[in-house]
Amino acid sequence: MKKLKVIVCKANKGVSAHLPELEGYVIARDTVEKLRKDLQEGVQFHIEGLYKEEKQEWMNGDYDFEFVFKDIPSLIEAYNGFINQSSLARIAGINEGQMRQYAAGVKRPTKRTLERIETGIKQYAGELQSVAFDYA
Repeated sequence: MKKLKVIVCKANKGVSAHLPELEGYVIARDTVEKLRKDLQEGVQFHIEGLYKEEKQEWMNGDYDFEFVFKDIPSLIEAYNGFINQSSLARIAGINEGQMRQYAAGVKRPTKRTLERIETGIKQYAGELQSVAFDYA
């Protein structure tokens, strides 16, 4: 199964995304949730509209999506209700005031800071996967 990268970024009052492997395809929605919902249908429609010589082999099979966030505001928007500025700051070990500036788009995090955030999220996700209940 082909995994397509979906590059997501904040756009005005919503979010937009493009897929590097699908030239010319761009989608914009009010929320990441709506974007996710409409993505499969939109990509399929785009592929169906391509000329035969433009189609690649993967377009005839199944594919899935990997979401890559270009900024902190779109990440927080995507997981609203599950993660917020404060929890993301704690998970990543970053000052909450600094995270608020990243979330508001006032400041942009460095590559190193983005790596810390990503690592923190993945470690936290791993911890959540280890949660179990005793049903006895």
